[in-house]
Amino acid sequence: MNGELSIRPFVRVAHYYRFPIERNASESSRIGYCYAFHLVREGRGRISVPGESRTVKKGDLIFFPPSLRHSFYSDPVKPLATYNVYCELWADKPLRTDVHLVWNDADFHPAYLTSMRPDAEPDRLPLVQSLQHREALMTIFAAIVRHHQSEAAASEEIAASLLKAFVLELVQLARQPSYADRRVQAVIERIDREADARAREDQWLDMTGLRKSQFHQLFKQATGMPPKAYVTRAVMKRAAVSLTESGRSITDIASDLGYSSIHHFTRQFTQFYGTPPTEYRKRQNN
Repeated sequence: MNGELSIRPFVRVAHYYRFPIERNASESSRIGYCYAFHLVREGRGRISVPGESRTVKKGDLIFFPPSLRHSFYSDPVKPLATYNVYCELWADKPLRTDVHLVWNDADFHPAYLTSMRPDAEPDRLPLVQSLQHREALMTIFAAIVRHHQSEAAASEEIAASLLKAFVLELVQLARQPSYADRRVQAVIERIDREADARAREDQWLDMTGLRKSQFHQLFKQATGMPPKAYVTRAVMKRAAVSLTESGRSITDIASDLGYSSIHHFTRQFTQFYGTPPTEYRKRQNN
């Protein structure tokens, strides 16, 4: 698809649901009319589709494309509780109905089936993937549910926009050669969050419990670059934002980013962007 994915999503139904264990039998053989995402908020259990069964736990995202028969089984000790979003991805306008599931083939009505595209990338998303170390995605998902249930103005549009961002990021993750090791992913998120030139490799090794060679291999596999290069990119991106969005001095910006010398910061920024910080700020503000 040449890196582009044009989707027009709308939320049909979204809610928080705790699966009662006494309803395990009735939660089997479900057939969805639209795309369904379930984020496990609490508990654990098992889901199944034809030919496959998977255990699920807190932080797992479950995905069912339309018309796929599936079942939920809640753990009797720690019952499943999930945020659920049932949605259209290719519709020209929202389908004004709360009908999103049936339990018997005889009750299936094609009028409620969502639009689909042949060989669409979202259809190839994994059945289950962990979002445990992707807090931003989990926060977005919960916000989709909250806005869909809100009566405030523009809530429907906000929910649809958040859903689009959520699905696009999932597809982007799926395009990567492989998912990041969860230990390395925690380091990547810390680097992105802190954007500090003083970041030290020994801290990352302590966080992950990996040997240096293992860490470097898994990090490059996840990001496509060595750890130091990734830190530099994160710091430079934060520097560019600070230069554009604030009137603070370059010395202060450099200090906040962990540089003991403005000369070191200026040299690295110039190498990265091809222009000194002062000139970069002038160009962005013109």
